Amino acid sequence: MHLYPTSLVLLYAVTTSLGAWTPLRPLVRRDNNTFLDCLEQAGLDPVVEGATTYANDSKPFNLRFNYKPAAIVYPKNSTAVSAAVRCGAQNGVKVNARSGGHSYAAYALGGEDGHLTVSLDNLRHLSVNGSTNTATIGAGNRLGDVALYLWDNGKRAMAHGTCPYVGIGGHAGQGGFGLPSRAWGLFADQVTSIEIVTADGAILNASTTENTDLFWAAMGAGSNFGIITEFTTVTHDALDSVAFAYTFTNYTAEEASNGLLAWQKFANDPENPLDANLGLQLHIDPDSSAPSGVSFSVSGSYYEAKVNATMAALLADLGTPDKTMTQTQRWIASVLYLADIQNGSHALNTTTAPDERDHFYATSTFVSEQEPLGKPSTDALMQYFYGPGTNTTVGWFIIFDLYGGAKSAIKNVGADFNSFDARDALYSIQYYGSYSNSTISDADAITFIQGMKAALEDNQPNTTFKEYANYIDSTYSAEVAHQKYYPTHTERLTKLKDQYDPDRVFHNPQDF
Repeated sequence: MHLYPTSLVLLYAVTTSLGAWTPLRPLVRRDNNTFLDCLEQAGLDPVVEGATTYANDSKPFNLRFNYKPAAIVYPKNSTAVSAAVRCGAQNGVKVNARSGGHSYAAYALGGEDGHLTVSLDNLRHLSVNGSTNTATIGAGNRLGDVALYLWDNGKRAMAHGTCPYVGIGGHAGQGGFGLPSRAWGLFADQVTSIEIVTADGAILNASTTENTDLFWAAMGAGSNFGIITEFTTVTHDALDSVAFAYTFTNYTAEEASNGLLAWQKFANDPENPLDANLGLQLHIDPDSSAPSGVSFSVSGSYYEAKVNATMAALLADLGTPDKTMTQTQRWIASVLYLADIQNGSHALNTTTAPDERDHFYATSTFVSEQEPLGKPSTDALMQYFYGPGTNTTVGWFIIFDLYGGAKSAIKNVGADFNSFDARDALYSIQYYGSYSNSTISDADAITFIQGMKAALEDNQPNTTFKEYANYIDSTYSAEVAHQKYYPTHTERLTKLKDQYDPDRVFHNPQDF
């Protein structure tokens, strides 16, 4: 279903003190359209195609997509969200929430034309309860806003991702990893309760003691089960940390392969389990200044002052870095550093500047503790990076994020703690490629990025690899997506979807 203006467009205007007419915005007459009438009668002022703001309001983070919502609304509270959901349900229009709008597949716009996008921009309330050290967070907030508010109100913190403009809704609703997650858990693990609007328009509270099945499903597969309007979360003392990075620009593909194996062994050494306060990454990036055209770097944040002693064992295997960086940081400085922000903490306030969009394709791999990579996989992966990766117009990068290890809070809550389905992951790999259609086609760019994953996974054929729903692969069918993101939880999630949303009011192409 794709809705268009059905009659003429009238321009409203007002008279200024000088008697001039100042145009405001177009009012689109919508004759004989019960869906849009329903939204208007609820006071939701829908933005539809033909309105001057429609093109910008419907522009996705990932510019590969150009979906056209039937309408976009900006409710001011959960009651208005409920009204919007009811209007969609009553008129056969599928509904999607938009928190930050960073879905890699543009699922906030439905992943196809004709949906109702419920944009949560106005739900930005924030508060901290000093007696319980919990926070109440409106679902329109983005990670930068949350980090800045918690710091400014009691020097509190949470584990979450690094991009300030990522919305809390999708991030927490599908897991939410950050460098402190090995100590504190995923964002979803830190949530103690939610307010959620379900497909019938009901406004429910859900937690481990109330509507427990819905809470379990929403913390890992949230976009499929309703529109979360508010989160209550635990918070933590905002710790100082030491940021570190060791960069190797002279590695060959063989040395990089051995380096990845050494990093993997170091991350999961049963004889010397890593401190949970260590957040650890490995980055591989194109680098025109490197002899090979590629740089290999190990980095992270240690929320203790033990970097040199801890990392010495890994550096013994990696060799002498070409570049070394260590820097002691206050918590908020660490947030800014990881977000690559140089102009002060005010830049975390996402209301002061627009988000930056990109044209890209991304996908992922989880490597489990039980089935770590073997040398055939690491060899093939590095040969791809140091071979085809040096001769492409795609601006690619690869990030390996450590999840597991014996002391990790992600692992130690249990496989079914919530619907996030990769508690056995040792680390995740995100493959990301940004490009312009003027230099390479979508099909060729996607094939190039998929070649990275194939180099790794095809050379370990007896391993079943999971993937991360927040790095959603837009090329997957629903069946493939369920196998990748929720392999052991799909049956339960499908039953709960049948219970809470039998008509699939909340829908995207990878829905249950």
